[in-house]
Amino acid sequence: MKKNLSILLLIISTTSFFAQGTDYLVDSVMIRNIFTESLARGASYDWLNYLSNRIGPRLAGSEGDKKAVAWGKSELEKLGLDKVWLQPVTAHHWERGDKEQAHIETKFGKFNVDICALGGSIATPASGILAEVIEVKSLKEVDSLGDKVKGKIVFYNRPMPPENIETFRSYGQTVDQRYSGARVAGKYGALGVIVRSMNLKMD
Repeated sequence: MKKNLSILLLIISTTSFFAQGTDYLVDSVMIRNIFTESLARGASYDWLNYLSNRIGPRLAGSEGDKKAVAWGKSELEKLGLDKVWLQPVTAHHWERGDKEQAHIETKFGKFNVDICALGGSIATPASGILAEVIEVKSLKEVDSLGDKVKGKIVFYNRPMPPENIETFRSYGQTVDQRYSGARVAGKYGALGVIVRSMNLKMD
């Protein structure tokens, strides 16, 4: 009886193993087909080109944003998806003002700097800002300096860490300077902030 039971269990186990193996092969073929279809006949670059060059900038709440949403809905409907609909959302709208200008004055002379205002940031007074620049590498460093940044411009200069194979992980470890830098420096009385580009350069 025990021998027959052992044989039965072995047959069940083997059958289950081969069933799982068959499912795996079927899934692998399907995934490969999806990749092949996307790589050979995909429309991703055409969509990106249309969004970038035909619709253009798409800041939240802007006219370009509305056009992009309508276009996206239309494209999904063309793909034959069973249900496509829009949901109402609330977005804070931000308009960029006049082109920004900045320069640094040192004992060696005056140097113009290419800058771009961060979306949602507080506008610089029309008369501009003239203040000492203090360099930091992190939000924690600003917290440690505290009132020492009052009346100064805080310069966040932490590059993306180069040791990650996935560069987006490096970006995620660095971008807090951009989305929280002004808030953290502002609570200690800083007049403004400058945030470096999110890249791997060490300068």
